[in-house]
Amino acid sequence: MRVKWQATVGGRLTSPTVAGGKVFVSSVDEHRVSALDADSGKAAWEFTAGGRVDSPPTLYGDRALFGGRDGYVYSVRASDGALAWRLRAARSERRVVVCGQLESASPSHGSVLVRDGIAYATAGWSSYLDGGIDLCRIQVETGEVVSRTPLYSPDPETGKQPQQYGPAAMPGARSDILVSDDQHVYLRDLVFDKDGKSQPEGKPHLLTVTDFLDDTWPHRSYWIFGTRCSVAGGCSGRDKDLIYGRVLAFDDSTIYGYGRKGVHWSNQFQDGPYRLFAVSRSDGAERWAKPVPIQVRAMVLADRVLFVAGLPAETEESLAGGDDSRGALLMAFSVTDGAELAQYPLDSPPVFDGMAAADGRLYLATLDGKVSCFGEGK
Repeated sequence: MRVKWQATVGGRLTSPTVAGGKVFVSSVDEHRVSALDADSGKAAWEFTAGGRVDSPPTLYGDRALFGGRDGYVYSVRASDGALAWRLRAARSERRVVVCGQLESASPSHGSVLVRDGIAYATAGWSSYLDGGIDLCRIQVETGEVVSRTPLYSPDPETGKQPQQYGPAAMPGARSDILVSDDQHVYLRDLVFDKDGKSQPEGKPHLLTVTDFLDDTWPHRSYWIFGTRCSVAGGCSGRDKDLIYGRVLAFDDSTIYGYGRKGVHWSNQFQDGPYRLFAVSRSDGAERWAKPVPIQVRAMVLADRVLFVAGLPAETEESLAGGDDSRGALLMAFSVTDGAELAQYPLDSPPVFDGMAAADGRLYLATLDGKVSCFGEGK
């Protein structure tokens, strides 16, 4: 591959999403969503929302949909960025100050979930704060609210926290990016049907101990492919065969990830060094594992190739500032046996989970505020 184009978008970028000949990315702190031409990288349009947009827009038909920290969900035309509708998902216009900016007390994530013409979005921080979280179902074409499912954990009669059901677990939820399968919608380990009704159980899916947007690499933080948050120690009711990693990608048969072999103690001496790995989706059996010279901060699965990117592994936990770009690499591996296929030097490290693959190209958002397109050719 080679770099086909590189565009300066500016600001603290999210990962990109790609469809319809355009690349979409958000500049989080500037409240700005940008669309670039996928062939040239030239700016197509920009839209400024009323608050931070913490993740990239969701693309459905001719619409780009996204939530904002102002508590609203937006739908704009993917062709020119014109506003189609704006819906207040938050219950009220109450504002708070977060990191120097005004935001809603019930913010929405940028990446909403869309299926069968219905957008699913949350409004709220926690099921214990400010009346909890609302799971909203919204008609994509019109912006009409189809239903609201309130998630409020304190006992309605006493106002007290319900009893914990495990040594490191309690009822309730924090806001996070929604995910789904063919039957359910998930907010972390909470399960809902397509109508937004709570369900007792679901299928294994992607969830996190912290949240999908947490790029600070905190102690004992990892993604999980399973049904509940757990420490992988196998004791005190915890999952012994937990499938986890700092970042994960999967297809119908295999889960790929980057992480330690164990996370019970979260240090190399007892849990082993970080490595890239592939395990069976059906039983968790390891198919291959290998050390890599980088700390993997972004991963994307593209057909039979697994792409990863990051800084040299010795930077370990020090990437929070993101200023040092020395040695940043994009690497390609075979999904069959983990064989290394290629390395490409990067001018800047990727933003966390900052890659997308579409139409035979790889798109990468980096900490210097740029989006790069890699593709075949001279």
